[in-house]
This record gives sequence, structure tokens and C-alpha cells, in this order.
Amino acid sequence: MELTKTRAQLPPEKSSFSFSDKTVQGARVGKNGADLYICSPRRFKLYAEGCEKLCIVAGEGFLKWARGEIAFRAGDCFLADCCGEYEVNGNSEFAVLRGSL
Repeated sequence: MELTKTRAQLPPEKSSFSFSDKTVQGARVGKNGADLYICSPRRFKLYAEGCEKLCIVAGEGFLKWARGEIAFRAGDCFLADCCGEYEVNGNSEFAVLRGSL
């Protein structure tokens, strides 16, 4: 049950995601299979049962989960391994890679 910074990885292109006209938690969410691309103006909550990689494309802020918090900025990547609920705080764009790990 960990959320750790990992080796940087190029996120998929934003254009490869299909975006809905509706917002979720105030954010624009794009989908490509199991992967997500999120444009969030403030805070976005996620839930990781298994493993997923989070790639910060733009912005800065911090990730918060039950066992702590860690700062991020554009270009950072994190591995969420069974950490349960966590949130991305800050005006940012990020990709959540679930199906293409």
C-alpha cells in the first residue's frame, strides 16, 4: 500500500483520449481503454486497488493519501500500488495509466 515517485515516463498524447463534454469532480476527463487523462483545476480523487502509474503532464501541487503526501511538478511520475483512495491537489494535467503499464 504505497504511492512512490518512480522513473519518468513520457505520457501518452492527449489527442489519443476521448473527452466527454461533462465534467467529473470539476475536471475534464479523457479515456483511452482503462487509461485516463485528467485536466483538473484544483483537486481530483482517485482509487487504486491494483497498480497504476500517474504521469504529471502540466502543473504542480501534491498527492495525498492515507499514509502521507508528496509534492509533484510537471514531468514527475508516481506508482500507486494498492494505496486505495488518493487525491491529486493542484491545477494540473495528468495521465493515469492502468491498462498500459
